[in-house]
Amino acid sequence: MSDGFEGTAYTLTSAGEVVGRKRSVPAERTVLRVAAAGVCGTDLIDFRGRVERPGTLPDTSPGHEIAATVVHSDDGWPVGTPVVVDPAFHCGACAPCAAGRTSYCERLLLLGHTYGSGGLARYVAVPGSALLRLPHGIDVVSAALVEPLACAHHAAAKVTCDGPALVLGAGTIGLGVALLLRARGLDVAVVDPSPGRAALAADLGLPVGRPDGALPVVVEASGTVTGFHDALDAVARGGHVLVAAQHSGTLPVEAGLAFGKELRLGWSLGALRADFHAVLRLLAAGVLDPSPLATPVGPEDFGTATFRDMAAGRTAKPVVVWDAQL
Repeated sequence: MSDGFEGTAYTLTSAGEVVGRKRSVPAERTVLRVAAAGVCGTDLIDFRGRVERPGTLPDTSPGHEIAATVVHSDDGWPVGTPVVVDPAFHCGACAPCAAGRTSYCERLLLLGHTYGSGGLARYVAVPGSALLRLPHGIDVVSAALVEPLACAHHAAAKVTCDGPALVLGAGTIGLGVALLLRARGLDVAVVDPSPGRAALAADLGLPVGRPDGALPVVVEASGTVTGFHDALDAVARGGHVLVAAQHSGTLPVEAGLAFGKELRLGWSLGALRADFHAVLRLLAAGVLDPSPLATPVGPEDFGTATFRDMAAGRTAKPVVVWDAQL
């Protein structure tokens, strides 16, 4: 048995930099050799937080969007198995877990944030229960997008009408929701103030711009107060506003508007294991091609500038690619 696995791990420093350091991962639990890992908006928030909170431990790697190969397992996974990771570790014992609502787990931990080091590293150790086998034929970049697509699927499943729909925000979650709704046969338009993101939506064949008239479904995926207010304005009477982005602070709702429209307002949080399986089936069947959502980056080019470009909207979702295939 190997004593451990050594490779580069990317860490966030208190000086607001991304630094690659050698790290050894013990041969415990299930160890993965990461083939590709996406950078999430949550990682970007963490990056900004470390700029504002000097003294944060500099040796923890972020990253929870992972496509990888098993290189060691105490949990029964065969070495060489291609996998993706469900990075939200639930306890399995609390009332929400018992009810199957694992995203509400009272002791939920997220890989790379509140549990251990994450997947922006050559090797990462995870519980074997967090893994899903990757079906044959899914490319490595798409595999790294399974986790955000599972979150998008969780949101899209809450849309119960036949559309048309408007998605505000052309980030990974917003575009993922739009693609999934389109795959269900809905007419979907996308709005984003960023020319680059709007162009990406257009390249995916999604109409860009707010349609005339009010709509029965509006998905707020921008994470901005402006986007939230635009959603309330765009939705039709009796319509549904679904918030699929993380907001902070207070989101004021004008009571008269909400009452007059008999508005349904809801949120979407994370993903369930069923969402991961659904996305894997769609990818394996060729129904979804999410690869245009990503900007592949080699490990030699990944660093502080990657986060800054992402924050400025100059690139689509960065995906660090170590291996061209699994």
